[in-house]
Amino acid sequence: MSGCNCEDSTCLEGYENLELKELINEIPLDNSLNEMSEILKAISDPLRLKILYLLKNGELCGCHITSALDKPQSTISHHLVILKKSKLVNWRKEGTWIHFSLANPKLIEQIEDIAGRKDELNDDNQCCCGESEEVVGEENGCGCGSFKVIDYSKTQNPQNPKNKVNDSLLKELEEKSKKLGIVSIGYSKIPQDIFNKNNTLNYSNAIVLTYPIGMDIINEIPSDKAQIFNNYLYAKFGDITYTLSDYLRKEGYETQVAHPMEGLIDLAKLGQETGLGYIGKSGLLISPELGPRLKVSAILTTIENLPFSEENSHKWIKDYCMRCNKCIKACPEKALTENNDILAKTNIDDAKCIGCSQGCTYCIEACPFFEKGYDYVKKKQTKIETKLKKIK
Repeated sequence: MSGCNCEDSTCLEGYENLELKELINEIPLDNSLNEMSEILKAISDPLRLKILYLLKNGELCGCHITSALDKPQSTISHHLVILKKSKLVNWRKEGTWIHFSLANPKLIEQIEDIAGRKDELNDDNQCCCGESEEVVGEENGCGCGSFKVIDYSKTQNPQNPKNKVNDSLLKELEEKSKKLGIVSIGYSKIPQDIFNKNNTLNYSNAIVLTYPIGMDIINEIPSDKAQIFNNYLYAKFGDITYTLSDYLRKEGYETQVAHPMEGLIDLAKLGQETGLGYIGKSGLLISPELGPRLKVSAILTTIENLPFSEENSHKWIKDYCMRCNKCIKACPEKALTENNDILAKTNIDDAKCIGCSQGCTYCIEACPFFEKGYDYVKKKQTKIETKLKKIK
């Protein structure tokens, strides 16, 4: 046997052994080995693994994958082609959209078994928002609301923009929003002090949108699975916001999208400015329709005659939250601390919050506005105020 350095002659005899020949015969043919090699090459890239993890819980549109991973479309397309050629993902076309899914639902589990790291993969505690560019100057910490999102506008801003809108177009915008799943829509001027300090804002008038957090996220414990649901929600809501922005551009108005995952502006405060709700102790906007179970986005625009809100009828929420503290007690990471000023930055430790790294919603679930509903809590607050007046 060429290359054998064994002095024992039984080594040569072993080579003639039928058992060894059987082992050799069990090696797959070269074609099969080449195919396996291509599959292993396909899963050896971290970005392609991220794509596979996103598909772990079901089918996703290619645009949602691109948005969730915050990479150029060309980059994601390149990696999806490799995964398709390796037969790791299936795809189907629906109109102009291409949807992807895992060819084998147990693929991720098999990859983790091969890597021998199934129990270790959840220990990294990395930011869920991928490798997005962190926004300088925002105090949101790691997680949703602190990353620069790629502009997915399909329509360019008009060269000669309008600055006035009629009632019929606004009504059409609102109807279109509702059909896309938007729960509430409001209008506000961005406070002058905020606008002057933020040189990334192009326009000072805002159309603010709210969108429900799905019960699939609420019902899931903090985990990678919950975060996948969360990332998908952000991507879908972001797409809806860009769709509405493109509609306004086609009608002749300049726009700039404030993506729900982006730190362009404090969207909860902007929602409060529009009168859609009021910020609670958890730092989340609380609305009559959904309580704190919502995400917020905005379209900044040149339109000057929007029906801006004059006052906020939900200010009483602040007084109720002062006495409640249920969200603080429910937080497993102690990211919320008691503070009489619910808008104070020190009230929320973003570095500890796992809402945007593990899809945690415990503060939402514990909130009476979610458990009992807006009307129930308002009646309770009215009774409290009545008793306090009698005491005085």
